[in-house]
Amino acid sequence: MYDAEFSAEETGESDVLGESVELPLSIGDEGPFVREIQQDLIRAGFSLPRYGADGTFGEETEGAVMQFQRAHGLTVDGLVGPITLEKLNEVLDEGQTTENFSLPSGILRQGDEGEAVKQLQRALKQVNFDPQGIDGIYGPNTEDAVRRFQSMHRDLENDGIYGPETRRFLRMELDDLA
Repeated sequence: MYDAEFSAEETGESDVLGESVELPLSIGDEGPFVREIQQDLIRAGFSLPRYGADGTFGEETEGAVMQFQRAHGLTVDGLVGPITLEKLNEVLDEGQTTENFSLPSGILRQGDEGEAVKQLQRALKQVNFDPQGIDGIYGPNTEDAVRRFQSMHRDLENDGIYGPETRRFLRMELDDLA
């Protein structure tokens, strides 16, 4: 995690680790600060599966930044400016980082209830498909979150039903976060 002075709103610069960094960061930027942001995005649960924390701000990093911004109610522009940096620090300070999630087996669909549904809801929230609550009830919001997740994977049927194939893809996503 970095400690930046955020007079950047006015100046467009931030002093990070003794270096002056021009904000916002965007595609094409490189260096140790970009690598640190990438590492923090990964710790916060936003994976960079192709290139990881390589110190180069490319399309994959921009996508992770946009997912982070969307998940935290920020302006989704893919740029790392002072507000995004502050929120990333806040998320990491609060310990909202990746965990090891167990996934239920079997088939779950609207109307199901219980601990297995809670496990699914927690996992969906972790991969940024928030079911709008962890209540153990597979209702319309959970079905919608499953459908949104399925729509991101061409090989999955977009039916809103959690089964073995959806479980397999959800496990891959969670493993990418670890």
